[in-house]
Amino acid sequence: MIKLISLDLDGTLLTPEGTVTAAARAAIAKARAAGVRVVINTGRPVQEGVFFAKEAGCDLLTSGAGGGLVADGETGQIIRCWGVPEPSARRALELCLSWDTQLIVYAGEKFMVNAAYKKLMETFYPFPVFHEAVIVTEDFWAYMESHNLPLVKIHGEIGPGGCPTEQLAALPGVTLTSSSSHDFELTADSADKGTALGVIAGRYNIPLNQCAAVGDSENDMSAFGVVGLPIAMDNAPEKVKAAAARIAPSNAEDGVAWAILSCLE
Repeated sequence: MIKLISLDLDGTLLTPEGTVTAAARAAIAKARAAGVRVVINTGRPVQEGVFFAKEAGCDLLTSGAGGGLVADGETGQIIRCWGVPEPSARRALELCLSWDTQLIVYAGEKFMVNAAYKKLMETFYPFPVFHEAVIVTEDFWAYMESHNLPLVKIHGEIGPGGCPTEQLAALPGVTLTSSSSHDFELTADSADKGTALGVIAGRYNIPLNQCAAVGDSENDMSAFGVVGLPIAMDNAPEKVKAAAARIAPSNAEDGVAWAILSCLE
């Protein structure tokens, strides 16, 4: 019996337009009325995870930054934070800044972009929670040092020139994954969506074999590997679908509502 359902955001709970549908809200409400926990487990900042958890009617223990943070959305408390070891964190930033890539740098519960990327994101990423919370700086490492913040995650959008990301993968103490075909995500090797989900399930006293995880990206596969019921969206790559026990319709077809309701049968 499934007692907890973990939902990714982009490509899963959110439609291609970045919204939560009425059908998704109704399915979440039905699950929670049946005593099933429903939580958000996203690569986005935890602030956005909490925002969408509230909008969709989910429980408020939330994982963000690709599993790098677990927060209580009701109190604002950071429950767990996994930082990249300092030498690897510094070298990873140096490498990323030398490449053709746009960066979002997650440090503790904060996240940063440079001014040029902030301006660009205002045109293609219309999510107020992000823009209200983001720190704009030209020197990520200096900001982290001055505020005594650990590097939790680097999200890089790969430009036409490409990036030799194998150099990041070779750094000690890190894990490299992605949420699309044109990005990369670096976190501590002890941090991923599966680890974060283990913390959340533990707080609710629910065994992982009684949990389901719904997602569409490579960074969801760590959650797939620890739960009793992994569910991939139909818009997921074949590699992700192959790791799932069940395939839901796409996020353009209310697939997340189907996935949630299938867990109640």
